[in-house]
Amino acid sequence: MLPPWARDPAAFDRACTRCGDCIDRCPTHVLTLRAGVVQVDFDDAECTFCGECVDACRHDAFDAGARERGAPAWNLVARIGATCLARLAVVCQSCGDACESHAIRFRPRAGSVPEPRVDPAACTGCGACVRVCPSSAIGIRPRAGEPAAA
Repeated sequence: MLPPWARDPAAFDRACTRCGDCIDRCPTHVLTLRAGVVQVDFDDAECTFCGECVDACRHDAFDAGARERGAPAWNLVARIGATCLARLAVVCQSCGDACESHAIRFRPRAGSVPEPRVDPAACTGCGACVRVCPSSAIGIRPRAGEPAAA
């Protein structure tokens, strides 16, 4: 996945020199260089949407104007898979506890533990839920019907 406020994949690829300035400035270290491309890696970090990556880029790989207008950083949303412990009737609410936007809520189920549900309208796609999931059941994906880049 491309960083927040990245231009479309082709424009980002053309403009990005792989200098690493955006990676170095990222305070949460969610950006990495993988396969020669700057990408977001939610395995150990989350995006706080601070915009440091945008400010650090000297090569027009990001849409700074979109950030300044308050446009969403990207069109990503969390998805909870079948290996979710709560869905397997094991008490776990790690993802909900980590979700600052309160996009993950737990719906009561008769005779079982509450089941997590992602509210796509509230989910920012920050990835905070990914690294805390003990069963690696959460992924960050493009919203339904949309490409990964903003």
